[in-house]
Amino acid sequence: MSLDERVEVPPFDSITFPQPAHVRLDLRRVDRGLDISGTIEATAEGSCGRCLDDVVVPVTVEVEERFDPPSGTSDPFGENNVLSGTDLDVGDLVRQLVTSALPLILVCGEDCRGLCDTCGRSKNAGGGCTCPPALLEGDHGESQVEDPSVQDA
Repeated sequence: MSLDERVEVPPFDSITFPQPAHVRLDLRRVDRGLDISGTIEATAEGSCGRCLDDVVVPVTVEVEERFDPPSGTSDPFGENNVLSGTDLDVGDLVRQLVTSALPLILVCGEDCRGLCDTCGRSKNAGGGCTCPPALLEGDHGESQVEDPSVQDA
């Protein structure tokens, strides 16, 4: 059986999914279980973890899963909440796979320079930081206590 559907993905932490995920799956019965293969494509939106700008990140998940029916034991790791008898909860499967494929933090780009420690503005081009380059590169103005030229009174 093949499935080609749009499935809503609920927000996860501060990340939202503005459009439903595009789910293309092939379902095959194997022994008493179910093999699922295919792809899930979604779009995640949130704030860049470095500069706080809005960011849109495509998320693609290659699906290769096998679900076996409950064995009748009380092992909580042997159970799943996606396959219950002959019912497959596609929405829960998509939610689990998409959220597990998200990066730890969303970033607007690998070259994102983040926020300036001095002025708090973005150090990226057009971000508004006008601090001198020495401050941008790590010299953020040591305190006078650490300055050897300052004498105790």
